[in-house]
Amino acid sequence: MSDKLHFFIEDSLLYAEEFFSELGQITRFKGRDVTSEEIAQADFLLTRSTTKVNETLLKDCHKLRFVGTATAGYNHIDSDYLASRNIPWSAAPGCNADAVADYVLSTGFNLANKYSFELKDKVIGIVGVGQIGERLVRRFSAIGCQVVQYDPVKAAENPNFISAEFEDILKCDLITCHVPLVKHGPHATEHMFDFETLSKLKENTILINACRGEVVHNQDLLKFFESGKQLHVILDVFENEPEIELGLLPYLEYGTPHIAGHSLEGKARGTEILYQMICERLGIEAKVQLQNLLPALAIEHMTLTDNYTLSQRQYRAIMNLIYDIRNDDLDFRMGLAKAPDSFDKLRKNYAIRREVTSLKVKCDQSLLPIFTDLGFNTSLKS
Repeated sequence: MSDKLHFFIEDSLLYAEEFFSELGQITRFKGRDVTSEEIAQADFLLTRSTTKVNETLLKDCHKLRFVGTATAGYNHIDSDYLASRNIPWSAAPGCNADAVADYVLSTGFNLANKYSFELKDKVIGIVGVGQIGERLVRRFSAIGCQVVQYDPVKAAENPNFISAEFEDILKCDLITCHVPLVKHGPHATEHMFDFETLSKLKENTILINACRGEVVHNQDLLKFFESGKQLHVILDVFENEPEIELGLLPYLEYGTPHIAGHSLEGKARGTEILYQMICERLGIEAKVQLQNLLPALAIEHMTLTDNYTLSQRQYRAIMNLIYDIRNDDLDFRMGLAKAPDSFDKLRKNYAIRREVTSLKVKCDQSLLPIFTDLGFNTSLKS
């Protein structure tokens, strides 16, 4: 099979050689710089979000059998063009959902410590209740928060799901966004948080955007801050990446270069999902498993004593043991201070972190459901 199939794979896909080397020939390429001529012989094209998959890129690809992106989002894929050529394609839904949930929880716990409040006393608004949103509902509920869920599209498709009104979201203490970019229609998400919407938020509301930069109108947000309004804003995504609005940085609680989902597990899981899809298409057994490729954590096991009493301090310490957003915020600011045009470089050279899903926690029955809902790999203590 290796002399028949040619896999062109973006250079940022983790473990591609381990997953695909037995299926065919692998050629790596740089996502932002790749040309049509460079990938002309592709049977399978596997990318991440930095590769714009459209007619310009694919015009010379006459053998192409499948396009896959090892990301949950797919705004970089021209699905209409692929359909016009009958080329099947797929994203990797849910691959980085736990990583983004880690990002949001670390944000919440660290801001609670910084401003001396109990996170469990806050009302959490989740905008978009898909793979990431569902995890956040479980995680925030596990620590005792009241959670408001807003997803009218999901409500229309699922009679068992009831969406709050958007006005209910605007009353929340912490709002976190996890929606696709939709530019038109009754449920458009582009500039969902513009100046008018931002003005309706309570003072000191925490607003997190870790989905699409265009969901928050960046220029309106800057005007809002410059007018003296008080919000605690966390941006992992920006409009016009990589040419971001640097004027926002002094006002942000935390800023990061589009890496909320960039855990080792999340990125590698995207590769694994595409591998499994392609094996199914080829009618062969998927022999390679991600769990056999991941390196061990520095701290792999945690055993909690009997009657361990949980407090916000303990939650934060355990969360930050795996991921602490403050480190990424510092690296982001220092990197941009040295080179204002280095957004892409900072993202590409990001020191990929681990997920709480890989930390094995042994505890008694009373704590098991809490740590399970928080995303940890749990088991009962013997």
